[in-house]
Amino acid sequence: MATDNAASKDWVITKALNKLKRKGYKLKLRREAICLYCFQLHEWIMPENFSVDDYYYFEDILNPDEERILYAISLPGKLKGFLIDTCNVYTDNISPAMMQKLKLNKIRSRKNDLANAGKRRKADKLINEALVF
Repeated sequence: MATDNAASKDWVITKALNKLKRKGYKLKLRREAICLYCFQLHEWIMPENFSVDDYYYFEDILNPDEERILYAISLPGKLKGFLIDTCNVYTDNISPAMMQKLKLNKIRSRKNDLANAGKRRKADKLINEALVF
């Protein structure tokens, strides 16, 4: 079952990535501790030299270590790229400037809000089921 979930998530990420590529986000980026690295340009891009246009969060309920974020990123010279990043791995090895630029605190807060909302719904359901008896 986990394989089906992973395959489904991969398909959704691929679909979102293809949509971004059609919008011109074609450069592949990798997150480093203090900057991004662009594979095609063979350049490091500092936080002040890129902007996050959009991001998509992909949750994996069965395996939280498999959660991903897809970023749409603009670079100088009207260049556009994408970054697929893990949510929980190596976030302690990132500069404050990169955390702020990639909105990691905002994403974590939203993720916690969603998780707490899910817990509340589950608790409400259990209370309603208990009231039936």
